Amino acid sequence: MKYLLPILVLIFIATGCKKEEVKTYTIGEEAYGGIVIQLDETNQHGLVVAKTDQVTFAMHKNWNDSKATVEAYTAGGEGWRLPTKTELELIYSTKASLSGFDNRDYWSSTLGTGTAWSKYFGSTMGGFTSSPWKALSNCTLCTRGVKEF
Repeated sequence: MKYLLPILVLIFIATGCKKEEVKTYTIGEEAYGGIVIQLDETNQHGLVVAKTDQVTFAMHKNWNDSKATVEAYTAGGEGWRLPTKTELELIYSTKASLSGFDNRDYWSSTLGTGTAWSKYFGSTMGGFTSSPWKALSNCTLCTRGVKEF
């Protein structure tokens, strides 16, 4: 009997103090409906880019319509948005390890006066480079969303 209390205490401690496993991620891993392209120092939180474009050039959507389409996207859960200029540059720099990008301009959420910053994802054959600022209302560009986790 005198050993029963210490045994019960040990059982309680052993069953009540289960350590929760922490999930960590790596760049390029699929998570939350996208591909991880950025991580914090703990590798537990970061940024994913969608696996496919939410808006293609053939859809003929301007910036406002593209933004709404991305925000309505739900693969892997809610929270999708247009990437910032910096995030779009990061996506461009890692596009070789991603797939499905058109040789077109992609919208960002970085705004100017009546314009938004975009990035051309094609080659610059013949020295052609596109203007990074596009008019919000009359340009139809591609869009691929990002989401923080």
